[in-house]
Amino acid sequence: MSNQIIEALLVLQERDTRVAALSAELEDIPARIAEVEAELAAKTERFEGLKNKARLTESERKKIDLDVQSKEAAISRYKAQQQQTRKNEEYAALNHEIEHTQKEISDLEDKELELMEAYDRGLALVAEGQKELLKAQEKAKQKKAELEKRSAALAAELVTAKEQQATAQAAVDEDAVARYRRILKSKGDSAIVPIRSGACGGCHMKLTSQTVLSARGAEALTACENCGRLVYWAGE
Repeated sequence: MSNQIIEALLVLQERDTRVAALSAELEDIPARIAEVEAELAAKTERFEGLKNKARLTESERKKIDLDVQSKEAAISRYKAQQQQTRKNEEYAALNHEIEHTQKEISDLEDKELELMEAYDRGLALVAEGQKELLKAQEKAKQKKAELEKRSAALAAELVTAKEQQATAQAAVDEDAVARYRRILKSKGDSAIVPIRSGACGGCHMKLTSQTVLSARGAEALTACENCGRLVYWAGE
């Protein structure tokens, strides 16, 4: 390949590819940091859920305990009333209320015991969850630091890459650059590709003999008649 314009365009394309890759990675850093933060927020929310569940369990137990105390006070009143009544029917009715209330207390105490056990299990889950959250926080902190460090490095690399890109572009004829840019904008990946086994290295369609001969002669820029990319003879 003797055409200097093609050689210069290949250098420019390599520099463009480098700038595009660095830019894309740099632009992706904020989203990656946000992903780390979102993952940590989700874990924090789950941990808060464990704490809230334990608190609700304990709150429910305390309500039951107050209910038990209220019913025990009621039993004391019933017994006091029994001491004052002289009627057998009233005495029997009060006795019935006492027995019924004692049954309610027994059921409540069973429920309270279940809640105490559930609360203990909840506390254990909270303790384990706290350990996991602390690890997650440290991991997120390290990951964000790594990403921020990578961002700074990418920004510095991008400055150098753009300088090299500008230098490469300055070495190419303006008309050739304009044509190259139009093709690159249209295709998005590459504007100049090699010929491989008589086919375009971009669209992989077979090229005419005239196109291959023109590219091989390297006397002028040659385009693929199928996709419009510039093609060059890479030697086969």
